[in-house]
Amino acid sequence: MSAAVLAAAAVGCSPAATDTGSSTACAAAPGVTDDTVRLGLLLSDTGGAADQVIGARAGIDARIRAENDKGGVRGRQIVYQLRDDASNLDQNLVAAKALVEKDEVFALLSATSVATGSAEYLHAAGVPIAGLAMEEAWTTNDNMVSYLNRLPSTVVFDTMGQFARSRGVERAVIITSSTSVASQVGAGRIRKILQYAGIEVVANIDYSPGATTPATVGRQIAKSGADGMFAPITGDDFVDAYSGAMAAGAALKVGLGVSGYGHELLARRGTAMSGAYFYVAYLPFEAETAAQRTYLDALARYSPELDPPDAQAAIESYITTDLLLRGLDAAGPCPTRENLLSALRSIPDYDGAGLLPAPVDLTKGFGQAARCLTFVRVDQAGAGFDVQEPSVCGNPIPDQAG
Repeated sequence: MSAAVLAAAAVGCSPAATDTGSSTACAAAPGVTDDTVRLGLLLSDTGGAADQVIGARAGIDARIRAENDKGGVRGRQIVYQLRDDASNLDQNLVAAKALVEKDEVFALLSATSVATGSAEYLHAAGVPIAGLAMEEAWTTNDNMVSYLNRLPSTVVFDTMGQFARSRGVERAVIITSSTSVASQVGAGRIRKILQYAGIEVVANIDYSPGATTPATVGRQIAKSGADGMFAPITGDDFVDAYSGAMAAGAALKVGLGVSGYGHELLARRGTAMSGAYFYVAYLPFEAETAAQRTYLDALARYSPELDPPDAQAAIESYITTDLLLRGLDAAGPCPTRENLLSALRSIPDYDGAGLLPAPVDLTKGFGQAARCLTFVRVDQAGAGFDVQEPSVCGNPIPDQAG
């Protein structure tokens, strides 16, 4: 499916009329009418990166539909047009141009790891985009907004290093995917964090399914003598490498995946994940908070096809969508692209609809990493996650470190 529209009924009254007394008070803005705001969604619905964003659309739909059922943002219903970038940089640019120039969207949501493809174009056009920040472009373009940048270049926290040291890790191996730019950049950040914590990185091993077997990469990990394994790769690839390492007798104190928390992966591969660690920048669902119940209720009502509903991309996309809606509300009765970006950059205490462990100060600019992370460990039966208490909050690493 190359394009889709989330339909929403118009609400019959003008937001401009409600706030200003005149339905013609607002100057024309792309994608904005008296009763709707039209967004675009860049999604890796197909291609190699699609499994990194499983559930993203469900999270987006749930947050938008819940908002529309409450009357929308300042009386305007939110609709969106979807374009699949097929996990391809060039296609990402083609899709972005179609959304902006043909579909005339106001702003974009992004659930893709190839947003770099359209980053320069969207920045030059001044189009706001909020999404899953998995590339360097999110740290250098001020029109690209996220509550969390996974691969920051401006601020790196030592949170992961603190956690690894607390578990006794002294020698680390980093597992990467040579076919993923995000994986390669992530490996560089992890190396910097671990070295700052005094942990020696003894090996960097590529894992490419189809070219390398889990048994082979497992033997390489065991041979390295590492007692910590860190893997900026997909959840399934991490499980392959981790299970291979355990089968080869690797003496790992920590095997940490950067993605994979959630019961979808656990249901398929739980026994192979026993003892593995993951981290999340939001509160894990074992906390059972009121905000989490609101999220689960929204997913059950508006996106029941996602089962289980705790897929990482779904949660993060739900939060990202909430952020964009909050900015849209703060932009006032006559939103423009410029005042939307200004509103988003003026939020000092964004709590991710209550799903984050600590508020994020977006006034400090873009390129921020999550300072506080919650680590979870797969139980010995491979049936659930044990939360490692408390959450770990790190400190900035000086630029010269590493």
